[in-house]
Amino acid sequence: MKIAVDCFEIVDKATGAGRVIDNILKYLLDLLPEHEFFLFCREHIAGYSKNHVRQSVIPWEKGYLRWQNGPFWRGLKKVNPDLLIASNYMLPFFNRWESILIVHDISLIAHPEWYPKRVAMTRGFLLRRSLRKSNLIVVPSEFTKMEIIRLRAAEPDKIKLVSLGVEKSFKKCPLEGVLQWKKRKGLENKKIIGYLGSIFNRRNVPELIQATELLRKEFQDLALYLVGKDLSHPPQGIAKLLEKEWMRWQEFIAEEELPFFYSAIDAFAYLSEYEGFGLPPLEALACGALPVVLNTSSLQEIFKDLAIMVNSTEIEAIKEALKRAITEDRIKQEILNRFSQNRGKFSWQRVASEFSLLIKNMQKEKPI
Repeated sequence: MKIAVDCFEIVDKATGAGRVIDNILKYLLDLLPEHEFFLFCREHIAGYSKNHVRQSVIPWEKGYLRWQNGPFWRGLKKVNPDLLIASNYMLPFFNRWESILIVHDISLIAHPEWYPKRVAMTRGFLLRRSLRKSNLIVVPSEFTKMEIIRLRAAEPDKIKLVSLGVEKSFKKCPLEGVLQWKKRKGLENKKIIGYLGSIFNRRNVPELIQATELLRKEFQDLALYLVGKDLSHPPQGIAKLLEKEWMRWQEFIAEEELPFFYSAIDAFAYLSEYEGFGLPPLEALACGALPVVLNTSSLQEIFKDLAIMVNSTEIEAIKEALKRAITEDRIKQEILNRFSQNRGKFSWQRVASEFSLLIKNMQKEKPI
């Protein structure tokens, strides 16, 4: 069988959808050696040099939709695959191949007000169409599955749940390395609250800043470290909010530096109102940082008993949750021990294995 994969998001600075499909492929290619894989990407992907794998590199700077429905679609026509794995929420508009669609959340449909009007209309339409046209939809949480069903965006029986994983590279770094990292960042002898992820309005970053500032009245050595590109809509003036000396902000952090970031912080805040899974809090846990998450969407499902939950976005409520995270060592240790005992459930090898079974089952169901 010929399997084509949309690898547009697998790049040097991959986040979100790119990291998910990259981690799945690292194991899936070895689990299905009898099939021929065609990976369509923007740049060469290291580590995929295998006899049954072909890479088609299509450099592109004009946006995903143009790439998907232009050179990628033409490449698919030449290969004519038996199966297309669409890893980035959408199928090509004129897709004619059997397909597995990976969808992490459907905020474009559920909350179009969170996006610029043109983006919400165009991508929302394409997402709905892709959900309807795909043969199988893979989601990372029960929450996303129920959202698709609630909005009648696809038939329930073609939605399959495959929870995500965390890379083995995410683990607590040695103390000496962490101290050196903090020194380079000018954060020696500081308690640190961290955040990592694209900055959307639904993630309540301004409220996090206010809560941290309030908490600094009790802990003057407290710092806030944010990593992520500001994609807020309407704009929230994030850069202006982060001008104080006790804050650090950078749009991106190198992959090899991520474990040091997570290992150096005392608590990880992820106050999102709408998530399909929530990889950053999971990475933080793996590195020994205690997550503080909003008790809603998939976060209450995935991080039940694995985080301190906040029941509202009121500043005082966030402040008290952050305070518990940086002061109550017993609770922190209980949660970290619980995660350690269950880390096997968050293995990318397990994710790829479940994914390979879905492909095999699709094969069996084909008429002879």
